[in-house]
Amino acid sequence: MTRACSCETDVNQSQVKQTPGRAEQTGMIVPTVTERAKSLASMAGTILGWDKHDLSAQEKAVRRYILAQYPLQGRAPTVLDISLTLSLTPDDTKSILQRLHAWDMLGLEPESSKIRLAYPFSSVPTPHVVKFDQWSEAKPVYAPCAIDALGMVFMLHRDLSIGSSCASCAKPIAITVRDQSIVAHSPSDTVVRAGMIQDGPAAASACPAINFFCSVGHAEQWLQSQPNAIGSVVSLGEALYIGKAIFEPLLATRVYAEPDAAESHDAGRSASRAVAGTSVAGLIAAFLASLCCIGPLVFAALGVGVGATGTLVGTAGFLKALLPYRPWFIGLTLLLLGMSFYYAYRKPSSACAAEAGCAARSASGLNRKRLWLIAALALLVVLAPYWLAL
Repeated sequence: MTRACSCETDVNQSQVKQTPGRAEQTGMIVPTVTERAKSLASMAGTILGWDKHDLSAQEKAVRRYILAQYPLQGRAPTVLDISLTLSLTPDDTKSILQRLHAWDMLGLEPESSKIRLAYPFSSVPTPHVVKFDQWSEAKPVYAPCAIDALGMVFMLHRDLSIGSSCASCAKPIAITVRDQSIVAHSPSDTVVRAGMIQDGPAAASACPAINFFCSVGHAEQWLQSQPNAIGSVVSLGEALYIGKAIFEPLLATRVYAEPDAAESHDAGRSASRAVAGTSVAGLIAAFLASLCCIGPLVFAALGVGVGATGTLVGTAGFLKALLPYRPWFIGLTLLLLGMSFYYAYRKPSSACAAEAGCAARSASGLNRKRLWLIAALALLVVLAPYWLAL
């Protein structure tokens, strides 16, 4: 408690404005490196503890996919979304989510696999609303705290605007970020309080204490009601630096090209369509391969004999003409079904395993069951003439 008091009483209005003041004169605030900002960024890294965990390729892919989909869907993807896109069973996905939850990389609803938050995003409404003004595919999202809202610009490499309010007086706060710099903010004395108030996951220990304030005075007034708080009041420039330090590495290896994360949203579904298309085509080819031989049996069952005329004769002639091509139809059947199994079961490369956008194979267990059923039907159709001894 003594630590909290000594940390906060050293902060005053001149300190907060001292470093970024020159940038504000030109209407722009850039990430500002100070000893205080570096110390708070280091404290955030210690609280989160993400560097202590060596994620597997699947765990990395799940985490990256969640972060990529949040702005596109305006919420967290579901277990089914993740499983379909990353070729995981629902049980595997749930296990990975539980591990990421235990490592405080995301938060799940109690006794559920529904994602409640994945830093820097929240599925639960918060005072911090982020809009991507120049990204047509994106939807507004909530941020767990002020630093998370500012950090999104460095993780996603997207311009954004933040709507929030002073945690002390509820006065509206608006911030516009372009090219990773704040180009407009209101009120002009807006600051951020960064720190923590208790032990535990960041969502409970830090996020409630990391807020925007309309002035240093209101930040200090709010701190009087938080006797266990540790941390500091920082300028917007320092807050940008802290957000950059925390969130920029999360998607650092991603190539930000249009349509960006939208590609990963459709990758698994495209592969599923490929499985369905090639397997159905294989069944049709198998039918054609056997039609020439099953046809005579059908004619016999209908009592069509030597005296048949008209359409029946023409059909019989067509079936007879197909007979020389039967090996080709059988080969086509095997090729198409082989392609279906490839799309359904192929493994991503080691490089793609960690990238949500690379996982373009069918993840649906139902699709695979359908594929095996179609393959069995195709085999029955191809072998039917031999069983019928025709």
